[in-house]
Amino acid sequence: MKRKIFISIFSTLTAFCLWNCEQSSKKATENSQQEINELPYLNYKTLSGESSSTRNLPGASILILFNTDCDHCQREAKEIAEKSEAFKNYEVLFIAADSVHHIQNFAKTYNLVDKPNINFGQAEFQDVFVNFGSIPTPAIYVYSRERKFVKSFLGETPVEELIKYL
Repeated sequence: MKRKIFISIFSTLTAFCLWNCEQSSKKATENSQQEINELPYLNYKTLSGESSSTRNLPGASILILFNTDCDHCQREAKEIAEKSEAFKNYEVLFIAADSVHHIQNFAKTYNLVDKPNINFGQAEFQDVFVNFGSIPTPAIYVYSRERKFVKSFLGETPVEELIKYL
């Protein structure tokens, strides 16, 4: 009789533990699916001086690493400004290691200042290198609404090519 009671209690506990583990596993899977974020950990300062990270960008983001005196970057910025309507559903962040003054002038020169979804930031060269390595400029990285990496473009790229991945 004692043996039957022991087996019954043991079976009940085992079933409970298995059920509990299954529930925990489902929750962990759901949480890991919700927390996907492939945006890089690049710290930068906004032009108003606030600290931020590219990791905090919303989904549907485009990260553009550039130099203010780079002629390829200048042509890319001009094309993006001309076709800014195609980017309206994306947060576009231009980041340079140049001075804030130079970045502000770049934004003004290429008519990107008054675009609500286009922003500029300043990052330290070392941080850019740690996150991306040695890259040509402009370097453009597209991320989906789910914050998943979609496509990168290294060097000057026709905007029509970039638009295909939005």
